[in-house]
Amino acid sequence: ICIYAALGLAVLFFHTMLRRFLEHRSALRAKEQTPELEAARKTFWRNFLLTGAFCVAMFIVVPALIYYFSYYWFMKPSGGLSIQKVWNAQINMFNYHKGLGGDTHFFRSPWYEWPLIIKPMWYFSGSEYLPEGWVTSISCMGNPAVWWTGLLALLFVRFRWWKGEAGRNGFYIVLAFAAQYLPWVLVPRSTFIYHYFASVPFIIICTVMFTDWLRGRSERTARLFAGILLGAALLLFAAFYPLESGMPVLRSYANLLRWFNWYNF
Repeated sequence: ICIYAALGLAVLFFHTMLRRFLEHRSALRAKEQTPELEAARKTFWRNFLLTGAFCVAMFIVVPALIYYFSYYWFMKPSGGLSIQKVWNAQINMFNYHKGLGGDTHFFRSPWYEWPLIIKPMWYFSGSEYLPEGWVTSISCMGNPAVWWTGLLALLFVRFRWWKGEAGRNGFYIVLAFAAQYLPWVLVPRSTFIYHYFASVPFIIICTVMFTDWLRGRSERTARLFAGILLGAALLLFAAFYPLESGMPVLRSYANLLRWFNWYNF
């Protein structure tokens, strides 16, 4: 998912650099050459090249070195670190994930099911050593108040950005979400709901942007919406916590939380 994020950052970087270049070209064509424009024109290529060199160093070279040396202790017992060994590790990992495409894991969930929490991931369930009628479970899912509201807010921000009303912030957030989410569309192996977690911060930001849009129209409505959402998120967190954490709970209570045939215990 770091590589997915890097693709999004690359789009932002080249988009920004293109804008700067177009601004520079416009400055060259300006009929009135003010001192500010003249100074910007003279320093453009220096700043342009320095920025590019810095980004190559900090977003390519440094991360590559950190990743490479993270294998040091793992490979030390087998003769030490080498580029060939690290490369072979990447090939082995790729082949492993490539080979998961035909598995039949019961809790596999395609990318389009994650935002709606159609299939939570179930890790553990047990009733041994518990009183009659009690269960314990560990599962993985999203908070419905956060995920469902965030999905609607994402669509709202995307629509406003398409209409040209969300500005650069809307573009950045939609792009950041897409960079973490859309690559999973192309992954042939079985995937699971926890792969969506890296996208969740951006749907939360979209919810904040929607709340801010409401505030611009009615402070009272925005406060009411925010209060209801926070209350619902807190209530659902407390309600589902036993089934997520392994905390023993009455089976009758757990049955109340088996929404949409969720296998969460």
